[in-house]
Amino acid sequence: MTRWNLLSNLLLQAENIKAIGKAWPLFFFVVFNMDKTNKFCTNYPELKERMGASPNTIKDWRDHLVKNQVAKVFKGNGSMSFVLQSPYDSLVTCEQDDIAQVKMVGDPATKRILDKISGVGNMTLLPIIAEMSAKLEDIQRKMS
Repeated sequence: MTRWNLLSNLLLQAENIKAIGKAWPLFFFVVFNMDKTNKFCTNYPELKERMGASPNTIKDWRDHLVKNQVAKVFKGNGSMSFVLQSPYDSLVTCEQDDIAQVKMVGDPATKRILDKISGVGNMTLLPIIAEMSAKLEDIQRKMS
């Protein structure tokens, strides 16, 4: 399964949407920057620079993910490590090179669209994005 299949499955369940909640920008940042070992090490200055959010907002998001058992966070000396909990960890341990992720990384137009969507700050867009990606995958499969 690709990340998009798993993401679609996760986001079609109301309890998962609620668990991710307002922290969805940090959740997706962690998921798409995490390695296959399910560990992502970072710090507040890096997150502030790369996400464009204040440290207080990032801390609030982090605490939300921990409280709702989406991720565990291990704090170090000026750094922190994220480890996703089940079932969210399946997003980082699945097949890494699905078509959508390759396009996200390599296609500037797709990256601009995703940046615009992530700037909206509306969790209700996530199921729509997941559904659209699943439909796109079906179309691509039929074309092959």
